[in-house]
Amino acid sequence: MNMLISFGLGLTVDQKMSLEGFTEYKRREFCNDVKCPVQMKLNQQKEKSKEYDQIRKTCSTACVCTTWQFHHWLIEKGYIIIAQLNLENKASLFASIDKDLLKWIDKQIQNGKYNSRSHLIESMLSEYRANNAK
Repeated sequence: MNMLISFGLGLTVDQKMSLEGFTEYKRREFCNDVKCPVQMKLNQQKEKSKEYDQIRKTCSTACVCTTWQFHHWLIEKGYIIIAQLNLENKASLFASIDKDLLKWIDKQIQNGKYNSRSHLIESMLSEYRANNAK
């Protein structure tokens, strides 16, 4: 099963559902799966109650999980992240990468050699192009 999380595409619900073969990410799926203590408290409250809203503020101001954890959870669960990027001279590329290679890429980033996966890939491709353009 293919899974999808989309950001900033400006699609209507009908358009999102038309991505055949994909399942949309469900709100708080990550939080429930990792048994976030804040989410566990939320689950005990009636949605939109005063208590619920008070606890929910923690999620928006002091989330106990990091974006790195969330991103890697998405990868482990097989989600494909689709985002509309309005960056000049940039295009989006979505690819499946060997898990061991992805771990190596992430290690390079954690070690501070590169700022992001995109930075590493662009650097490697630029180096390759420079070495093979002759």
